[in-house]
Amino acid sequence: MIVLGIETATTVCGAALVRDGKVIAESLIDAGRVHAEKLMGQITAVLGTAGVSSLTGVAVSIGPGSFTGLRIGVSVAKGIAFAGGIPVVGVPTLGALALHAAETDRLEEGTRLLAAIDARRDEVYCQLFTISEKRPLPLWDSRDMVLGELMKVLDGPDIRVTGEGAAKVLTWPGAPPALSAVSADALRCSAGTVASLGEELLRAGKADDTSALEPRYIKDFFLKTR
Repeated sequence: MIVLGIETATTVCGAALVRDGKVIAESLIDAGRVHAEKLMGQITAVLGTAGVSSLTGVAVSIGPGSFTGLRIGVSVAKGIAFAGGIPVVGVPTLGALALHAAETDRLEEGTRLLAAIDARRDEVYCQLFTISEKRPLPLWDSRDMVLGELMKVLDGPDIRVTGEGAAKVLTWPGAPPALSAVSADALRCSAGTVASLGEELLRAGKADDTSALEPRYIKDFFLKTR
């Protein structure tokens, strides 16, 4: 099984290929709003690097995150799925981010891990996990939270923080001392992790309806017409 993973939920724009559980090619650019310009080139590059001409499926990070980035990623994933007659599966962004951090930093059993993405103003998209058998187990659903309210529920044992919203969380006035960031390598979203999780979902028969797949924004999306 060869699965293409697409990550465009944050400033990271990435594409990766996984074959039978192993990342065989990956491209990552973290340069702001370049998704529309760079994504197709990255996909072409990873296919060329791996010498792959056909795919078994495509996985895409579906949010929460940047509204524009998510629309680009999902649109490209659906286009590839339709054109190739292959299944597509949406992968929750915060879950993929947490798994990347857990694997990169080899977080210990029972460690609590907060995945956080900037949601503008004083808000973050966030989800709290605990590490169980080396994988993140969700303790909450994905949420859009005001930082002041988030701090009220981050009590108890130490909590590691990952994601581009980590600095925002850690520097917020009143942030509990129990919070600490994961390593720099574990902070960013990973297309390789999206591809790996997508492969697991596809093997389990959990492909999405290609026509119906949409980003999960969490907060309301408003299209400016003027």
